[in-house]
Amino acid sequence: MSSKKTHKKMNGDGSKKENYRNDDSPILIPKISFVEGYIKSHKAIRIECNFNGTIFTNNRVIVDSSSQITGDIICSELLLEGTVVGNIFCVGRVSMNKGARVIGKIYTATFTNEQDTNLQCVIQIPKPESISEAKGILENLNMDTGLSVDPILTQIRDLFYESAYARRTNPDKEIINKFTEQQEITEVPKKPAVKKEEPQAATVDDVQK
Repeated sequence: MSSKKTHKKMNGDGSKKENYRNDDSPILIPKISFVEGYIKSHKAIRIECNFNGTIFTNNRVIVDSSSQITGDIICSELLLEGTVVGNIFCVGRVSMNKGARVIGKIYTATFTNEQDTNLQCVIQIPKPESISEAKGILENLNMDTGLSVDPILTQIRDLFYESAYARRTNPDKEIINKFTEQQEITEVPKKPAVKKEEPQAATVDDVQK
């Protein structure tokens, strides 16, 4: 009788590291939806509706044929059947199926497309060392901070921008959509503490009055 061994990954502090990528069930956003904003996750994401904003995951993204993404996608793998108007940053493979459409820029390690795809975009292949660095950043995705104020958003995009082979002959023209920009972290000013006046002991003169 054989037993299957399981391997536990540990963090630097000795604690157990959860392997989210072994969970194959994706986050599904169905057709009867319209979503705006920032999504950050360790899980795969399947979009079947229209979405305006930024999708950031160290897993796979699937864009259904009925979906249009207006914004940025940052992921480890992209299967595209719908439309993207914006930027794609991928450390793995971008696959475009029949009917897929991209208006914008694609930065990816590997790119494949079928016939009858509509490419109104620029495809750039970053340097291998930059892809490896980006993979490391994605693997250490922190879920304690919202994506809009997480510096990782700018860090990843700048890494792809600066390492593209064709940048000199085809310079980057920024494509900015709603819910794709890095927001600044602002601290709420603290109100000054009000000092309470301590009661003073009565003097002899006060008693005589």
